[in-house]
Amino acid sequence: MLSEDGARLLRDTMDMPSIFLLGSLEGTQWLSSLEEVREVDGDVVGLQRSNYSEDYFIDVVCRGPCSGALGAALDYLRSYGRAWVSTSNFGVIQELVRGGARVEGLTAFHVMEVDRASFRRFEGRPDFIQFSTLDEHHIEDLRDLLSKWDESRAQWADDMIMRSTAFGAWDGERLVGVAATYAMAEGWWYLGSLFVDPEYRSRKVGISLSSVATEEALARVERVYITVEVDNITSLAINSLLNYRSRGISYLALVSLAQSP
Repeated sequence: MLSEDGARLLRDTMDMPSIFLLGSLEGTQWLSSLEEVREVDGDVVGLQRSNYSEDYFIDVVCRGPCSGALGAALDYLRSYGRAWVSTSNFGVIQELVRGGARVEGLTAFHVMEVDRASFRRFEGRPDFIQFSTLDEHHIEDLRDLLSKWDESRAQWADDMIMRSTAFGAWDGERLVGVAATYAMAEGWWYLGSLFVDPEYRSRKVGISLSSVATEEALARVERVYITVEVDNITSLAINSLLNYRSRGISYLALVSLAQSP
């Protein structure tokens, strides 16, 4: 589906769209399904559809002027009218706007990385918390936890356990936190969002769970990636304590384009 040059571009870049595309090509990325991937003038553009909504995602990985990627992204927008565009080149979003698109929302993320040699374990874990890998017997517990954010997150419970590796934090019989893989490939894992019960925030549950999940991942692969919103100072500080370092910034923009009558 992708040439060796295209795959090498994704592996060398390892930004947010690259990670999601590589995970989809490996069959380990479960939030969305890959509809199509194109290589144009050395750029790679993938179209993915959410597994939990009608949303489409356009993943753009390119070097230089990205003219080939822009053409492919505009083709997708003309076909679907509205999509989330993921890229590390802010110029791509600017050029889409110049081409008639409208940005309805924009979030910037640090793509952070740690490896076995640099990881620093958190030693201040609270005594009242235990950790385990979740399995099918914990789906309802996880659904209850995720529903504290919104029902769309609660839909993830089955796949988060059955299609990924999920690590849970427990206070007795109560699941109070979860961290899970969103994509995996040979040599690396991508750990997605960390969810902690609102009642347990500021009690060192988040950093303890992140430390445990990262340590478990690094027992199996060489590198771990996460993404953190650039204005989430708390999460950036927590992961910096574990020695995660930013590789760069990726953008996720909700973009719409009026369809021709």
